[in-house]
Amino acid sequence: MKLAFIPVPVMIAASAIVATRCLEFILLFDAMGFSGLMSFIEVSAESWLNCFILLASLLIVLIECRAAYAMMRARIWGRRAFIGCQVIVVGYMLLASFEWFGPRIFRFDVDTQGEFLTALLVQKIPDIVVLLLLFVPASSRRYFAKRK
Repeated sequence: MKLAFIPVPVMIAASAIVATRCLEFILLFDAMGFSGLMSFIEVSAESWLNCFILLASLLIVLIECRAAYAMMRARIWGRRAFIGCQVIVVGYMLLASFEWFGPRIFRFDVDTQGEFLTALLVQKIPDIVVLLLLFVPASSRRYFAKRK
């Protein structure tokens, strides 16, 4: 199937997914430094659950990047995969932040649901904008509707 064009909102959204994920790694390395990053990996490898969550988070980043590429090729499953990843991430952050589940990595240090919602909203603004770009503009809807 030859694609005539990719709508600008879809192109921006897919590029933003990859760019924000790469930027997150760069900012993490800048904030923690090499020794801090190595310490983080060592702590994550202390238990099977921490190791599983770290590997799952890396897998989610890879799935999101692959979904971004699929969206550029008008694959509907790319949008669904991105939404699924967001649901998993938000669900885990909710469970971990209120200590309903497992380890203390990838969580917000909050006491109330209001603080959690504020921290989550600030953290997820780029992803919300990406979702809006994929679903709201008419050109994005037509782009994916033609490829069903």
